[in-house]
Amino acid sequence: MSMEKENGEVIFRGRRVDSKLYKDSLWTYLKQQMEMHGSRVALINPETQEELTYTEVLTRVEKLARGLVKLGLRPNTSLCFFAPNSVELVLTIVATWSLGASVQPTNPASMPGELRRHLEISEANIIVTVPALVPTVREAVAGLDKLIVVIGPRDGSLNFADVLAMGTDDVILPPPPADPTQTVASLLFSSGTTGLPKAVEMTQTNILAWVAVYPLIERPMLGTDDTLILHLPLFHAYGQVVTMAAGLAYGCRMVVLTKFHLDTFLKLITKYKATALLTVPPIIIGIVNQTRLSDYDLSSVRFITSAAAPLGPEIMEQFIKKTGIPVYQGWGMTENMVTTFSSPSHVRRGSSGRPIPNVDCKVVDPETGRTLGVGEVGEVCMRGPVLMRGYHKNPEATRQTIDRNGWMHTGDVGRFDADGFVYISDRLKELIKYKGEQVPPAMLEDVLLAHPGVLDACVIGLPDTLAGELPRAYVVRAPGSQITEQEVKDFVAKRVPSYMQLRGGVEFRQQIPKSASGKILRRLLRDELKQRSKAKL
Repeated sequence: MSMEKENGEVIFRGRRVDSKLYKDSLWTYLKQQMEMHGSRVALINPETQEELTYTEVLTRVEKLARGLVKLGLRPNTSLCFFAPNSVELVLTIVATWSLGASVQPTNPASMPGELRRHLEISEANIIVTVPALVPTVREAVAGLDKLIVVIGPRDGSLNFADVLAMGTDDVILPPPPADPTQTVASLLFSSGTTGLPKAVEMTQTNILAWVAVYPLIERPMLGTDDTLILHLPLFHAYGQVVTMAAGLAYGCRMVVLTKFHLDTFLKLITKYKATALLTVPPIIIGIVNQTRLSDYDLSSVRFITSAAAPLGPEIMEQFIKKTGIPVYQGWGMTENMVTTFSSPSHVRRGSSGRPIPNVDCKVVDPETGRTLGVGEVGEVCMRGPVLMRGYHKNPEATRQTIDRNGWMHTGDVGRFDADGFVYISDRLKELIKYKGEQVPPAMLEDVLLAHPGVLDACVIGLPDTLAGELPRAYVVRAPGSQITEQEVKDFVAKRVPSYMQLRGGVEFRQQIPKSASGKILRRLLRDELKQRSKAKL
């Protein structure tokens, strides 16, 4: 890492490496890597005990790809998956990548309307799901010409096993894409800095720019002796790219957990002797607060990586003291995956590490746009090969996020020290993070405003030690309305996933603070909450 001046700006640069490391297509790279691991176990279903070696994974991926071609999947088209983690889902993602097509994941907790919106944006014609979610899918696709593929017992829909069986050798697979830098591999929905969720175009090169340089950061990193518990959802970049894709590339054994429960997670670590845990702060907090931790054997775990949300230094130290396991932090967003990362000899209290190879960062004053120096707090910006191509079918949102010089304005507030370590302290953006899940205030406000008893509304995040933030609503009643807090909560609960519910409460106001242009001033409400908290101390 180096700190340099560029056109008078202070730039924090990650180590420079040859970009030829990630020049291939994603499937070309992954296939070459997996072929080297041959008879090693790649994927385990802990419920059935079924194990697949890397050779078997390759065989099934290619059969599945042929089956998907018969169903109409082609380069530059999209496949949606609406399902929890499974071995079959891992195969589906990789098979889709092998065709030069993109996966479009939707959180399986989503309501039919959200799934339909995603399908309309991505134009995905194939939806992979599980039996329990078929009714939701059918409601979402009513009136649309979509093909449903079900992982699990047959229910009248096309079954995953049927698609595999269709993958005969006579099907011709497409060649690798000519330009991986422009070939979208994943359409991951994110709210970015503001507004409703947008589809992030993550290209094959974006993914490889993390996976291929991963070993160059510093050991201990992932290798053929490692066992992972793949518990992070595959509809997130952290689960799909940072864990799954890297795990396959480096010959790890991955135990695929369908439904997360802390006790189950700890039992699997013990049973399979997991060596590395790529996880999130709420799970680390859960382990710290686990009163029966001695019932589990975590001695096999070499290190933990924490990302997706800041991990407080106090919790980090409590965890290390309780388990003896070192913790490394990373920082990034759906739009840029991993931007900074801490390594064994470069860990600093409260820091999320330094820029990864070929990535640049700087800090700017959010009001003036002036680039700041060492130790000065402002909006963190980044550029580099892990940065998304843009928001799908949304050039205006892309222009608002990535400036003409290629810098992404992340909306995160932080500072860099003289050695290039970043310290993220706050967010300019309005996105709420509940247990690592993204909660867009604009979406909840739209729901609230649909109630006839609500005249105006605003949603912010209430800080919470365990969850990170709890969605909290401020509501202006419509004239004559006597709507109660519980009625508001119940109205919202019927229309959004569990993680978006108003756990932070509802407060009624005479008006919502707004600027002269009508923009909601959430900052004033957040400041008010902070003052209340201080007054209670």
